[in-house]
Amino acid sequence: MGRSFQYVSLRDMHHLMDGLSFQVTRCADVLDGALIQLNKQTGIPDKIIAWNKRGGNAQRPLSFPDRGRLIVDITQSFSPTKGMIHLAQVIEKKDEKEAAPAVFFSMRSPSLDIPMRAEVPLRALIKGGPELAGTYTVYLHALLSDDGQEFVYYGITKRGWNLRFSEHTKAAFEVGSRRLFPQKLNELVDARAAERSGQRDGRPALAGIVSAVCTVGVDEDMALDIEEYLVDKYSLSSKHPGGLNMIPGGREGMRSLHKLSGHSPESFVETDSREAALDDYLKLHPQLGIPKPGVAEKWNDPAYAEAVICARENRLTAEQVREIRYLAAIGMETDQIRLKVGALNDGQVRRVIDGRTYARIR
Repeated sequence: MGRSFQYVSLRDMHHLMDGLSFQVTRCADVLDGALIQLNKQTGIPDKIIAWNKRGGNAQRPLSFPDRGRLIVDITQSFSPTKGMIHLAQVIEKKDEKEAAPAVFFSMRSPSLDIPMRAEVPLRALIKGGPELAGTYTVYLHALLSDDGQEFVYYGITKRGWNLRFSEHTKAAFEVGSRRLFPQKLNELVDARAAERSGQRDGRPALAGIVSAVCTVGVDEDMALDIEEYLVDKYSLSSKHPGGLNMIPGGREGMRSLHKLSGHSPESFVETDSREAALDDYLKLHPQLGIPKPGVAEKWNDPAYAEAVICARENRLTAEQVREIRYLAAIGMETDQIRLKVGALNDGQVRRVIDGRTYARIR
């Protein structure tokens, strides 16, 4: 890991790629080469380094309004004559809603013959930012089936984020977990394996896997806020047909497991500890079948959600949230809003305005 690159932080690349079946140093090499060429054409990699050094998202979101979304797609494939091959291609997508540049690591599963992709924010792999080790990552795993369905799961960790997918796979095939994510993974893989052996039986089969880093390099509070929002909006199983999160995200999920297990809520910050507790609970309650703990259904009640979201220390009240939105709508600057409503900092105000936190408050 002593090798030096012009743009790529090999240290952070290792942190984010642990658990992926990619040759990290070789990927760093082709990524750095692509960024060198991109910088000659646009100057964007130099701008990202400067943005990282100025404080990154703590200052302002990373975007280039005059450009489409930039994606560096790194593919890994195997050639019988050349061995493992890595190629990098820079793509500009004019119609992408997401603005921040990203790196896609693309490959094909040799055993299942399906595409697999990991998506990582480009800024997290470029020099200039703080070390990622010891910070939190919020991640997404999406399972795509051949009948057009998409099943999604969000989690939070301080460890290598994609190690979690390896653990889900182990839970699906070795442990026999009754949580929704490993169960669905097991079902889809089994159907795909049967299809590959010529035994197509009509079941939906796995057609692809997309894993993504939603945010990285953040502290515990921000990670929990972001996870809470994403799970509620996209993947809480009691609300979304393709959702595989059985309990709410963030601190509400921690409190949910406290009620189920009796352990301290603070022992459930990371997803792996929550999953272990949920597995233990499901083993003791086999009558639940495919359970959706009652707290998830309560979470659908706006009044309940508002009371929980605003209850803990250093949280905004519902009235403060509504006032922030109103003041932003009439054009007041972030720092002025912070002073007027008594928010902790500008970041807390910006996250409300951007809809990243307190989304359940109406």
